Amino acid sequence: MDPGVPDVAFDRWWHAMRDVAATRATSLAWRQHRYKFAHRLGRELAGGLSGPAVYGVWLQWGLLYVGQTLEAERRLKDLAIGESHHLANTYPPEIWHHVVVVAWPQLPEAARVLEALSPKAIGEGLEHRLQEALAPLANASRRTSDGQWRDVDWKTSRSLGARTGKQIDDLFVAVLEAWNKAAGSPDGEGLPSSSRVVFPSQLLGEV
Repeated sequence: MDPGVPDVAFDRWWHAMRDVAATRATSLAWRQHRYKFAHRLGRELAGGLSGPAVYGVWLQWGLLYVGQTLEAERRLKDLAIGESHHLANTYPPEIWHHVVVVAWPQLPEAARVLEALSPKAIGEGLEHRLQEALAPLANASRRTSDGQWRDVDWKTSRSLGARTGKQIDDLFVAVLEAWNKAAGSPDGEGLPSSSRVVFPSQLLGEV
């Protein structure tokens, strides 16, 4: 057991997973139940959105992950299902506290930037700036080939996002304002169409 992981918590998790996978019937029921929830959550996250967006996932204690996509209508659905997105494999969406999405092209500040940079460059620039400013846990280190982890240094990065992030100050400020407003909303009411917040726990009783 790795230090820092409580033995009792791991033991409860291991036995619970053994229980749900004890028979073919329970394994099938578990698979179907989890997909039903993930599908519902993905629909809430992506519904009515298309094109580029940045998004963040919180656990109860704080920000876990920041990502970006050029296809919100697809990526946000897969975020919860986890077939091509890794996050749900380690931190299942049933325990996510809230998820924020900002469709940045809808912000007035985006028009001028889109005249000079591609949506891909802008999206990666916003992702880099948000990660550097907010230091989400799951983005702060990367796996290594020897089974360890390597810390990410956003300040020394030479990635496309790091390079273009320096050119989008006004848009970043607008995105961060929309991001914080959505993240601080207790119910998601009154937010503009460019942003939303979804609370996965509220959907658990509906599946």
